[in-house]
Amino acid sequence: MFGEKMNNDSRIISNGPFKGKRIEFAPTTGVDRFHEISEEFMNKIFGLESREYLISDESSLYDFTSLEEMELSDIHKKIHELYYIDVSDIKSANLLEIFSRIYGTKGGA
Repeated sequence: MFGEKMNNDSRIISNGPFKGKRIEFAPTTGVDRFHEISEEFMNKIFGLESREYLISDESSLYDFTSLEEMELSDIHKKIHELYYIDVSDIKSANLLEIFSRIYGTKGGA
């Protein structure tokens, strides 16, 4: 599943209680634009390598708060220490918005 492109970004479940149901994956076009930032971020903030996670344009920090028992405030602090930005005002904690802000501080905007 990681790194593979699904046909039409969906797949039919073949067995189990959800047999016959379609899984639709959220788009990744936004986070794909920030590929380098996303890889660096996921490694520095969560200690994850590129093949250890799957994120989409709808992914948020909330999806990763259970890692190492990190609270959202801990993650905000770590982001501030590493990137010198405050993302606590992004109520959705959306990763795409955070990557965009990092990109802007690196002179990309």
